[in-house]
Amino acid sequence: MNKYLKQLLDALAAKNLELQGHMTKSLDAGQTPDEETEKSIQAVEVEIEAIEKNIARVKKQIEEVEKAKSNLQEPEPTPGQDPAPKIEIVKTLDKGIGFAQYARAKLVAALEAKKGHYIAPVDMAKQLGFGDEVQDLVKKATLGTTTDSGFAASLVTENRLVGEFVDMLRAATVFDQLSGFRAVPFNSKIPSQLTGGTASWVGEGASKPLTNPTYGEVEIKEHKLAAITVYTQELMRRSDPAVDILVRDDLIEASKTLIDNTFLDAVAASAVRPAGVLNDVVATANTGTTAEAYEADLMALIDSFVTANLSLDGAYIIMSETRAAQISLLRDALGNTYFQGMSLRGTRTLMGIPVITSQTVGNKIILVKTSEILLAQDGGVDVSYSDQATLVDGSTTHHLWQENKFAVRVEKFITWAKRRPVAAAFLDYTVTPTP
Repeated sequence: MNKYLKQLLDALAAKNLELQGHMTKSLDAGQTPDEETEKSIQAVEVEIEAIEKNIARVKKQIEEVEKAKSNLQEPEPTPGQDPAPKIEIVKTLDKGIGFAQYARAKLVAALEAKKGHYIAPVDMAKQLGFGDEVQDLVKKATLGTTTDSGFAASLVTENRLVGEFVDMLRAATVFDQLSGFRAVPFNSKIPSQLTGGTASWVGEGASKPLTNPTYGEVEIKEHKLAAITVYTQELMRRSDPAVDILVRDDLIEASKTLIDNTFLDAVAASAVRPAGVLNDVVATANTGTTAEAYEADLMALIDSFVTANLSLDGAYIIMSETRAAQISLLRDALGNTYFQGMSLRGTRTLMGIPVITSQTVGNKIILVKTSEILLAQDGGVDVSYSDQATLVDGSTTHHLWQENKFAVRVEKFITWAKRRPVAAAFLDYTVTPTP
């Protein structure tokens, strides 16, 4: 704008000199301007007037711009007053996306290294357009294994992005919707009470009965779950945000399925996995799927807890979403909902006991008391990857190197054990009596 104003001022000066030349010519001749000179003078005056109007316009525009700039500048704080706080706009990622980007940066960097193009994972994160927080996590995790408590684990487990992923994983599992577990350390032995003490009334001069409870010992080992998902190399290299969502959801789905299936099964503990909560538990027979039958069968489950001197405080009922919907539709003779607490989705109760739903449960209804379960877990998640393995998934075999695929593995240390044999009871509806 200022450059244009200078051009106009230069043009105005030239026209004034031209006008002065016409006037001087007539004055030197000692006469008024003739007709031809008068026309030239008038033409120059018209041009000068137009230039002056444009100069006025440009000056006004310059003033408006300067005024706008001054309004944008931060005002000087009044003495004794704190300056106005600066507003910083920070672009945030959806929960769990940052962790998926961290996994992708490490994976794509490894792909490039295979081709002879070594790119540090943190530089790959920059190339993929990932934010500073993701780059910081990649840098810390590259220092060493993220499951080594003596090295990089403490750097990574405190990271917000890892915490978000772990929170999403916990929210997705039945296991972590339960609360009240007894937290214990890994590789420890915890005393457990096998039978409760008993008391009795004693008559005068009569001998007192033995009331000692019996005790055992529960060993808490160190178990690690690993969830593996397979992707094509072409997919991992794409910068499409949908890829990050896909990676996040796949890792969560694989991890939660393994945790829930293991926790709710009846398999015994081994060196590689904890025992299912139904291990050594005999199913309570069901009497059918009518409202009256469900009520009688649930009372049988509750009686099994009462017989073992367990209260229902902190107990949960776990069933499939399908069965929960079926029970919520049962009506009495007057058409009223038979189990009122089952009609409120998300806050269901049955016989006054909170209900957790998951299709993982299948045909069972499980009653579990979490305070009778010992839990050991860390807050970290480790990510590793390979393109050299051959993976068998049921009837499908993935030859990673041959098929240009990459496998991502998420590992988490977690284990549990029942404090007492009777920590759960269940009904099995695989077969129901014929009405």
